Amino acid sequence: MTEITSRGDAWNAVRRQVRLVVLIHSAEKAGLAPLSVLRLHAFAFLSNVLAPVWEMPVLEGKVLKRKGGPFYPALQRDLDRLVGLGVVIISNLGHVLDEQKRWRLEGSYRLHRLFADHILERVSQFEEERRFSAFLDELAFAVSALSDDDLDKASTQDAIYSDPIVDFGNVLDFAEWQHKNAAATAAARLGRSVPGGVRPNPGEEIHLYLRHLKARIHGGR
Repeated sequence: MTEITSRGDAWNAVRRQVRLVVLIHSAEKAGLAPLSVLRLHAFAFLSNVLAPVWEMPVLEGKVLKRKGGPFYPALQRDLDRLVGLGVVIISNLGHVLDEQKRWRLEGSYRLHRLFADHILERVSQFEEERRFSAFLDELAFAVSALSDDDLDKASTQDAIYSDPIVDFGNVLDFAEWQHKNAAATAAARLGRSVPGGVRPNPGEEIHLYLRHLKARIHGGR
């Protein structure tokens, strides 16, 4: 049983790393890369909360609420592993002091195409992964409409992350134990509010939601 569990954990780790490669690939296609640490985590967060709009499973259904924005320790470990394998290249390497007064590695990430393209080619052979890639492409292009400053603030204006009931330092659970995804609900509501009774497709709902976040950043609703 322990051996089976270990194999399962190893497979899950590989799958997370592969999907992280796909995430960075989508960001590059939309002109968002190289991505800083926090922007990469913010993009990953938006992909988690908006996955139901595309009828995709959520990869990580909870996140620690931080003043500096979402941060996934497991994702960062996967990212560091990909850097070690040469699949991801880090530039502008340095260290910053975070809100908890701890030093954190900082840098900008992009794919090493020589290695990453082989992974992406294999991934494209699977239907579920093609759907996941299409979702990330749509999200990346929606995010690319934001300025750098807006992108840094977008996740904190999200319907889940900005929940006043959950204080900083606590866990936001939207698809782990609870299944109350305010972001996906808001995206659907925005879709229903389009004049003329026309129902937008999932991609259009994602774009509407990102525009909504931009309006909130600038004091709108």
